[in-house]
Amino acid sequence: MARCHVVCKLMNSRTLCDDWERSLAGWAIPDEILNQTSTSPWRLRPENFAPSAQRANSPTVMKIRELLNRATEVESRSLMDVGCGAGGVSLAILDEVTSITAVDVSGEMLESFRRRYHEAGETRVTLKLVQGSWLSVAQESGRAGVVVCANVLYNVPNPCEFITRLNDAALIGVVIEIHDHHPHSVANPAWKHFWNIDRPEMPSAGQLIEIIKSLGINPETSSFYRGSEKTLTVDDDLVESIRQRICLDASRDPEVKEFLIENPVRQLESRLIWWTKQS
Repeated sequence: MARCHVVCKLMNSRTLCDDWERSLAGWAIPDEILNQTSTSPWRLRPENFAPSAQRANSPTVMKIRELLNRATEVESRSLMDVGCGAGGVSLAILDEVTSITAVDVSGEMLESFRRRYHEAGETRVTLKLVQGSWLSVAQESGRAGVVVCANVLYNVPNPCEFITRLNDAALIGVVIEIHDHHPHSVANPAWKHFWNIDRPEMPSAGQLIEIIKSLGINPETSSFYRGSEKTLTVDDDLVESIRQRICLDASRDPEVKEFLIENPVRQLESRLIWWTKQS
């Protein structure tokens, strides 16, 4: 009976992860549209993942601090940031850790992280930069007291192995931040308006939580908005972001702006997911 329970849980995890992978595949953009644009709609800008006052006071950073305060040994006051970007999360607590391992697939992001780390002037903190996808560099990255992974999972087709490796790398616990729905879903109405294409809604944070539970982990969760406004301000940055996501060129900015004014973009709710190794 016990063996059946374990096998059934593994089968359930595999089914849930297969569903996640199929949902992510639905976000592929038709080639006939993708080939018309010179700028990738998937490009991530380092400045969007850089430290800020808002980020420093976010529930994600506060939860990392809380878990770090459980450290009983010096080596446990270390942080591993998987999908670190330009340091928006981990550099916010630079003065509270002994070391940071920053992992990202993008060399551009890591270089931005390195520059901001040196600008902070916190020489007591050991920094290790690791470039590569998490599954390929998890062993090289080692372990840390707290492992954080913020706004990465919608780029991960196999969350089962990914999350297992996050858990294995943590001495104290794991903190995950993810939007309730795919971050590109804010552009779905614009896709419908300009291309008459219905874009996906799934996967979701709810699905990810079920995957985590199926792996034998007991996570806790909370929800929050990053800003106080429920709709996003229609400025040049938003217009450019939405326009690039729907594969239009800059000549269409006035049309995109008009559409966004008439159809306000609602801020996506974020989900904080965390667990300790004792859970």
